[in-house]
Amino acid sequence: MPEHYTVEEADALIPEVAARLARLGELQRQAAGSLARARRRARRNGHRGGLDAGLAGEMGHLLGWFEERHLLVKGVSPPLVDFPAHYGGRDLLLCWTEGEERIAWYHLPDAGFAGRRPVEELDL
Repeated sequence: MPEHYTVEEADALIPEVAARLARLGELQRQAAGSLARARRRARRNGHRGGLDAGLAGEMGHLLGWFEERHLLVKGVSPPLVDFPAHYGGRDLLLCWTEGEERIAWYHLPDAGFAGRRPVEELDL
């Protein structure tokens, strides 16, 4: 897996990234409900409530997929992912969020989402 992505490589991964983040969002909602139910039961019987092992395992597997590819999950709801990149002699992050069909933005590592700039500014 590349440690740095080109815009083209990141664009090619967007459908898979979007699908995996959608599933992660579903699991996150299920986990929230499951935890709330487990805590209510635990208060009644004096035991500790926890996250269902199946949900936790699938969430861990999905997050591991992103980690193996050096992708930075910044948000699940709404989905937001940064792809590490190197352009013009500097490290930066190609930024993708829900509703975007391709990589159109980047930002410097310390700038965050608010510092997004159009990829057209990069020397591609």
